[in-house]
Amino acid sequence: MKKCDEVMRLGLDSSTPPIKTAVIFIGIPASGKSSYFAEHYKGKYAHINLDTLNTRKKEAALLRECLIVGKSFVVDNTNPTKTDRKRYIIPAKSNGFRVEGYFFQSVLVDCVTRNEKRTGKSRIPNIAIASISNKLELPCIEEGFDELYFVKLSDGGFITEEWRDER
Repeated sequence: MKKCDEVMRLGLDSSTPPIKTAVIFIGIPASGKSSYFAEHYKGKYAHINLDTLNTRKKEAALLRECLIVGKSFVVDNTNPTKTDRKRYIIPAKSNGFRVEGYFFQSVLVDCVTRNEKRTGKSRIPNIAIASISNKLELPCIEEGFDELYFVKLSDGGFITEEWRDER
């Protein structure tokens, strides 16, 4: 399959970034990750998300495809631990990708409140949010990130700041 066909099949437009970039989202459910993707990356980066792909096998296939064709991608999962993030960082770095991490402010009570406003499959049990919150490890550059950012919701919008280690 031609690279052009790959881009068309992935549903991407011609404004994709020239530098191969892997973006790893980090945050508990309902912290704004998928909304941030829609606002900042949709149509430019491939969307790797277990909620839409449903299985790790499909996720691995899409990741592999992005690595092969050099397509920038966003991993829009919770990725609460260093081990979770390593599954994406190592292959991305091995394939010459720049790796950026985005940590979403994860205040448990706020995320539970947002989750309670969800309907259908997107609403998950509050105990699941608490469980992921308990596993959440702050990211660090030493994991293999080239850049780290902190994202918080404010008045219905996002504020993105450079990461500071004192968080």
